[in-house]
Amino acid sequence: MNDLDYLFKPIVLVTGFGPFINHPINASWEAVKLLKKDEIEKKHKIELVQLELPVTYENVDEFVPALWETHEPKLTIHVGVSKIAKDITIEKQAHRKGYQRVDYFDKCPANNTCCAEGAIRIQTKLNVEKLCSDFNENSVDGSKAVVSLDAGRYLCEYIYYTSLSIDNNRTLFVHVPDLSIYSPEQTAHALEHILDLCLEQLHIPLPQAKEDENV
Repeated sequence: MNDLDYLFKPIVLVTGFGPFINHPINASWEAVKLLKKDEIEKKHKIELVQLELPVTYENVDEFVPALWETHEPKLTIHVGVSKIAKDITIEKQAHRKGYQRVDYFDKCPANNTCCAEGAIRIQTKLNVEKLCSDFNENSVDGSKAVVSLDAGRYLCEYIYYTSLSIDNNRTLFVHVPDLSIYSPEQTAHALEHILDLCLEQLHIPLPQAKEDENV
C-alpha cells in the first residue's frame, strides 16, 4: 500500500490506554500495539490507526474529538483493561454522569460529568449481542466474549461516552482482562476478530476479486 492509497482507504481507529494505578503495564495497549497492521490493512483495504492514550479525563476531552475530526474513522474501537474481567467484555453503553474516580493526575471531570454533549446514556448501534454470539461461535485461541451494560464509570466509560456522543453508529468499547488472564497475543487476536465482525456489520466487506487489486 503506497502513500496515495491511504487517501482512499476507510480508516479504522483502535485505541488503548497507557499505565495507571495498579496497571503499570496496561493490557489494553499491549494488545492494541500487537495488532498486525499490514495484514489487517491488506485484508480489509483500510488504514488502521493504533494509538495509546493517557489515563486522564482532560486528554480524552482534548484528543478524542480531534481524532474523529482528523481521521473521520469508519470504525472506532476503544480498548481498556478491567481488573474484574475474566473474558473479552463488549460494552453496550456509556453514561454522561457519575465520574467520581480520580485519573492519573488525581483529577475528576467538573461536576463528575463528561463534557461531551448528549443524552444521559448512549448505546452503540452496533449489535453487541450478535458480535458476542458470532465471536464465540468462531472463538480465537479459546477466547470468550460477553456483553456488559456497566463500563465502570471511569476513563473507559468516559472515552466511550465521548465517542458515542460523536457517532454511536460506528463506535465500540472493549474491556480486556489483565495480563495474568489473557496474554497480549491472545487479546490482540480477539481484538482483530472483533474488528472483523464490526466491519462486517458496517457493510465494509472483505475484498472479493484479486484482479481488483490492480485496478
